[in-house]
Amino acid sequence: MSIDISRQGRETTRSGKLVIWKCRDCAALFAPLTRLCSSCSSGDLEPVLSAGVGVIVSCRVVNRAPDPVCGVPCPSVIAIVELDEGPWVYSWIDGEVSVRSDRPVRVCFRYTQPGQRFPIFEPRHSDPVLPENPAAIQL
Repeated sequence: MSIDISRQGRETTRSGKLVIWKCRDCAALFAPLTRLCSSCSSGDLEPVLSAGVGVIVSCRVVNRAPDPVCGVPCPSVIAIVELDEGPWVYSWIDGEVSVRSDRPVRVCFRYTQPGQRFPIFEPRHSDPVLPENPAAIQL
């Protein structure tokens, strides 16, 4: 795979879908910004559309600097999410999160710069809608 990691990150979120990687040699699945297979060391990875749902493995509330508009600290929830397909993703959680670590979540995207999105997760209250054709991804 010759794609650089920053371009890979932009390409895998541009469509508003969460893309993970599958090793063509051993079929292992990996998180979005993976460059090499940790199972067989192959660099031959292909994009696979994720359903974008999973559970929180671990999370922590972090109080950041006070907001310049309202002057109060801005809490952020950072988490490790295990996707239903298996890979773990490090991200932020949007919305209220209980301390329970097995809380179901789904991906949503926050716009960062024109044409770019960053995947974050939010609590899930119903069953996910799976992609119609997960094999039809063009990067």
